[in-house]
Amino acid sequence: MRQPEPMSAIEELREFLRFAVPMRAATLLADYSPHELAVFLPGMARRAGGTLGPYGDALQFSNGQIRVGRGRDRVIRTADDLVTGIAAAALLAGPEGVTVFGDHYGPARSNDGPASDLSSGRAIPAPRPLADVICDLADCQPT
Repeated sequence: MRQPEPMSAIEELREFLRFAVPMRAATLLADYSPHELAVFLPGMARRAGGTLGPYGDALQFSNGQIRVGRGRDRVIRTADDLVTGIAAAALLAGPEGVTVFGDHYGPARSNDGPASDLSSGRAIPAPRPLADVICDLADCQPT
């Protein structure tokens, strides 16, 4: 049996972002009031660009060895700033959301239908509130 080809670095990054960005957006919405979001979100989105410019290659390129020390810390900080920046940009964009690396990020749709990703023609399921997902796993009722 033939082993599957490993994902490219950009595919691994996209997979990580598909998981992390909706969670970060839910955290931002839970941790900040609407007024605080209006003040802090633009800075969060800008910081991601400032970090991604000089350090973005650390997310995509590696010599295959495990990173330690400063190199590891740089990748962690860059990934964290990127996730926060995309989540902030998606929240700032309103119902339209944003498209990053071909994937669409935005607020949950009011209807139950999937959001349309115009860049690839794929249907992206509307994200569920994090509390509902946790309650599904814990067999509880959402509040």
